[in-house]
Amino acid sequence: MKVNKFDLTTSMPEIGTDFPIMRDDLWLWDTWPLRDINGNPVSFKGWNVIFSLVADRNIPWNDRHSHARIGYFYSKDGKSWVYGGHLLQESANTRTAEWSGGTIMAPGSRNQVETFFTSTLFDKNGVREAVAAVTKGRIYADSEGVWFKGFDQSTDLFQADGLFYQNYAENNLWNFRDPHVFINPEDGETYALFEANVATVRGEDDIGEDEIGPVPANTVVPKDANLCSASIGIARCLSPDRTEWELLPPLLTAFGVNDQMERPHVIFQNGLTYLFTISHDSTYADGLTGSDGLYGFVSENGIFGPYEPLNGSGLVLGGPASQPTEAYAHYIMNNGLVESFINEIIDPKSGKVIAGGSLAPTVRVELQGHETFATEVFDYGYIPASYAWPVWPFPDRRK
Repeated sequence: MKVNKFDLTTSMPEIGTDFPIMRDDLWLWDTWPLRDINGNPVSFKGWNVIFSLVADRNIPWNDRHSHARIGYFYSKDGKSWVYGGHLLQESANTRTAEWSGGTIMAPGSRNQVETFFTSTLFDKNGVREAVAAVTKGRIYADSEGVWFKGFDQSTDLFQADGLFYQNYAENNLWNFRDPHVFINPEDGETYALFEANVATVRGEDDIGEDEIGPVPANTVVPKDANLCSASIGIARCLSPDRTEWELLPPLLTAFGVNDQMERPHVIFQNGLTYLFTISHDSTYADGLTGSDGLYGFVSENGIFGPYEPLNGSGLVLGGPASQPTEAYAHYIMNNGLVESFINEIIDPKSGKVIAGGSLAPTVRVELQGHETFATEVFDYGYIPASYAWPVWPFPDRRK
């Protein structure tokens, strides 16, 4: 109820119908930078590197998810991106599609790279399996570009258990994806955030007073609001190679409010823990509306909360009122820059919806305690590194 779609301090700039397209042969959407395990984007031998979900543009925009692969791009200036191809070899993923996650330089390594992703299997009912997985390889670069070796196999890490997190048996429209791996500065342990749903048989639990919260006396909760059960999950790493994990109870739930809290990630700043996620207006419960965009929550007590919504509403950066669905999959980095992809633009003359499939303008968001402010707009797809990854001399020759 507190989400304000007209607040310019939480709004994306309006994207016109003449936006630039990075690749005329590829759709690209969810994107993330090469980073260290503490969340800082890094460059490698002078190259900025990003990863995106990609699919051929001859596939209809709305069918792209079942064809998703992880592609990579590199550039010197953080915005003139060159496509390098698919990151994973065909043998790496044992299921049908590669969905979002994150890519880190392995701590203490010179060039080992680890990509945590969602290994997804589709059947006639939709997503049959969704498992957090990791694939490993090495990055190389010279004056001409960047390339990778390895990424020929993957290891399943964890999946929905039906105890903390809803599984396929409880709901064939479930969500379980988007692992984000990081080190918690408070205890020095490694954790992973991910999107999930509250473990309950879909539609069988009622929304109680705790879920409804403080609302006006005449508020009516629609009957089907209990079909929405988003949560942000967390797992603790049990092995130094980051292949063994245990599931912990969710950090945040939205039972009766929203059914998707995608791509969760975290920033630690000035003694506060900022937890971010993305969501759609269309995934809010019946009777509720919101913004497509970035939402955030803040804890004064570390990663395990409790959390309060930033700006009183949770909305950090949404589409402008004139183009509410123009961008999605927002990802805020430690430097305050927020990247996203162009989703759907409404032509103001014809009313026709134009699919994007390219990177949106980058926006700087300042975090000030329990409030945020959008302050600057940069070029389309501007994703610069914060520092250069320290490496020791090793051969550049392609072998």
